[in-house]
Amino acid sequence: MTGEVAYNAAALHDRFRDLAEIRAFARKLIAQWDRADNLPFEMKTEYIQGGGPMIWSYAKHSIELMRTVLDLSEQNRMVIAIPLIRLVTENAMTSIWLYLEPGNARAMVHEGFRQRRAALQDILQTGVEGFDTSHVDDANRVLDDFADADLPAGRHFDQRCKEIVGGFNVYCSWRVMSSYSHAGMAMGDFYLFETAEAPGIGFNKGAVMDYHEAWLGTAVCMMIAAMKTCNEIDGKGRLRAQIERAMSRMNIGVELRSTRDGVVA
Repeated sequence: MTGEVAYNAAALHDRFRDLAEIRAFARKLIAQWDRADNLPFEMKTEYIQGGGPMIWSYAKHSIELMRTVLDLSEQNRMVIAIPLIRLVTENAMTSIWLYLEPGNARAMVHEGFRQRRAALQDILQTGVEGFDTSHVDDANRVLDDFADADLPAGRHFDQRCKEIVGGFNVYCSWRVMSSYSHAGMAMGDFYLFETAEAPGIGFNKGAVMDYHEAWLGTAVCMMIAAMKTCNEIDGKGRLRAQIERAMSRMNIGVELRSTRDGVVA
């Protein structure tokens, strides 16, 4: 991501008057996607056998997540939206990674079956009916067929981001969002505050997330990134003009370039 400001900085007030205007802007972009989505999607040939189908799926999921993110923003419940924004970010960055190297789809298959095998092994330990070692054997056969695709970036999101120009900055924000997506210290502290009286802890039942505008801006930017990547594999490129205008309005650029080309992340 490039631009005059960091992609997750507060939206410039000369571009958006308030949060409601940012939400309206995002909803208009989603409506444009929906109109195009009602038409047949004609994927570029070189992506059909590679990462193209996954790219479309991840863009679609980003849009569906954003519908709820916008509703939660309107309710000032951004802390509930943070895990969803984190997912939008994962989907967008993985889409870019697959676009840059369509063959990376094999790494996604390998990782999917590696996780499936781990889940099956755990299920077998519970003794539940309907599962036996043959299910693990099936997963192992697929893993053997895709052994050449066992890539670090297939397993680890940080490695995926490091292979994309500007991706490490996005990963750092993803890490912050992770702290509000799991039962850890940050989430435990969110509803608490210090007091002078014993035991020194108060309960903030009306806690709200700081930097609402910044996180909403992050979500919108990552949705645009997912849409742009998907549009690049669309043989019709129907949303190109709308996406270009959206990037200009948000004051960002979405660079679909690999750090393997000698460009620093």
